[in-house]
Amino acid sequence: MSETQNRPEVTKRIIELLDKQNAKGKAKYGSTIDQASDQHYDWKLMAMEEMVDLIQYQQKEIMRLERLLTPR
Repeated sequence: MSETQNRPEVTKRIIELLDKQNAKGKAKYGSTIDQASDQHYDWKLMAMEEMVDLIQYQQKEIMRLERLLTPR
């Protein structure tokens, strides 16, 4: 069996998501992240902005689950 077939399902889904995001980025920017110039991007700032978005998405999901789980 190949290494790919032995991967846990969670890992497979993460790799699928990475592939999808890479394709989306290449379509949007015309290059891969490896080809992107370090002079044109502030990678630290971009990472921080993504983390802020993550916190908002996570809070929204918590609120959604609370609504589902809280009896009315």
